[in-house]
Amino acid sequence: MRRQQVRFDHVARPTDQSHRHWISGETIVLQEIWREKLWAARPVTVVDDSKDRLVLWCPRETIRKVPGTPPERRRPATRTDHVREALSRCDWVLEDHQWDVSTLWLLEHQAWHAVWVSFLPDGRHLGWYVNLQEPYRRTERGIQAMDLMLDIVVSPDRSWHRKDEDEFETMVAAGLYSEATRSAVREEAATVIRRIENCSAPFDEPWPEWRPPIAWDVPVLPNGWDQVD
Repeated sequence: MRRQQVRFDHVARPTDQSHRHWISGETIVLQEIWREKLWAARPVTVVDDSKDRLVLWCPRETIRKVPGTPPERRRPATRTDHVREALSRCDWVLEDHQWDVSTLWLLEHQAWHAVWVSFLPDGRHLGWYVNLQEPYRRTERGIQAMDLMLDIVVSPDRSWHRKDEDEFETMVAAGLYSEATRSAVREEAATVIRRIENCSAPFDEPWPEWRPPIAWDVPVLPNGWDQVD
C-alpha cells in the first residue's frame, strides 16, 4: 500500500516507534491529541506487540475520557456540530464515558486506520469496525492516534458500509482537515475496502474466535494518562 507523506493538520507529530514495546496483559493508555491538547484517553490491555502490528483489548464497561462541552456554553444540537465547535475552539472539558462494545484493536505500523473486531456481550462476533485515524505513535505510557471521523462498518458476512461521511466532509469544509489529509484518508478507506471484498488480512484471520484470558480485568486509566508528550 502506498504511503503518503502527509503533515497532520493540527500539529506535526512523527510516527515515532523508538519507545519500548509492551508485554501481553499490560495496561497502556491510548490518547487522542488535537493541537497539543488531550482530546480523549482510554485504557487498553495489550494482547500482542510485534514488529508489524499492535493488538489491543478494550472490553465493555471500560471507563474512558471523552471531550465534553464546557459549562459556560450550550452544547450544540448534533454530534457533528459538537465535534466541529470543540475542535475549532479547543475549549472542551474531559468527562467519563463507559465503553459499550468489547473490541480488539488491530493497528498496523504507519497505517491510517485501525481495524476493530467487535463482540456481543455473550462473546459472539458482532463484526468489524474500521476506524480511520492518524498513524499511531508510541509514548512512554502508550500510544497516540487521533480519530479522523470517517469509519467503515463491516458485518460478519463482510458486507460493509461507510459511516460518518458527512461528518468527515464537514471537518474538511471547516478547514480542520486539509485536502492532503482528506486524500490520505479516502485512499486508505479504498484500500481497506478492497481487503474486505477480497477477504484478505485481517478479515480472513481467526480474531473473531479470540477470547481474553479469564484473569484479565477491565482496564483502568494508569497514572499519567493525562500527560501529553
